[in-house]
Amino acid sequence: MIILIIHVLIIFHLSCAGNEKLQIIDREAWGSLPVIEDTLNHTIKYITIHHSGVYVSPDKDPSAYLRNLQEWSRGEKQWTDIPYHYLIDLEGRIYEGRPAEFPGDTNTDYDPRGHLLISVIGNYEEQPFSDEQYDALVRALVYFCELYTIDPSLIKSHRDYTETACPGRNIYQYFENGRLISDVNDKLHEHKKK
Repeated sequence: MIILIIHVLIIFHLSCAGNEKLQIIDREAWGSLPVIEDTLNHTIKYITIHHSGVYVSPDKDPSAYLRNLQEWSRGEKQWTDIPYHYLIDLEGRIYEGRPAEFPGDTNTDYDPRGHLLISVIGNYEEQPFSDEQYDALVRALVYFCELYTIDPSLIKSHRDYTETACPGRNIYQYFENGRLISDVNDKLHEHKKK
């Protein structure tokens, strides 16, 4: 956490329609290894929400968590990098993961090509999904829908594509009750009025 505070390098992305900034902590700031170039590129058409599936305590340093996830992904799994393109921590901060031009990875049988993968760090079958995390997720979804010209109806969860509990019931409830997509649509309409 101290490294993150001392070395806060945040990329500011300017959204096309709303001119609002999305703060993303870049790979360098959390101590990422250099990118391993992937031979497979893809075009983003969908956004898919995941959770990391591992309980994370509030005192866990998110940068250390990401470095461990990267080491495990490249070592044990033999993946190019962290499986997700963006990750949201317990405080609602957004981190850059795998470069978005490369398809993500998954431990299940759906094909993530064409999907922008956003993961919420933690296990949301067990731990609560906070208001800060929810707000960060909505902001990220609005930004990426605008950036990639994705209709909010194409925002799904991991479990919508395969047999899995991911992203956990405490996140999935917002898909079931329609609130997440409704909030994203509302924000997108607000941006168009500006």
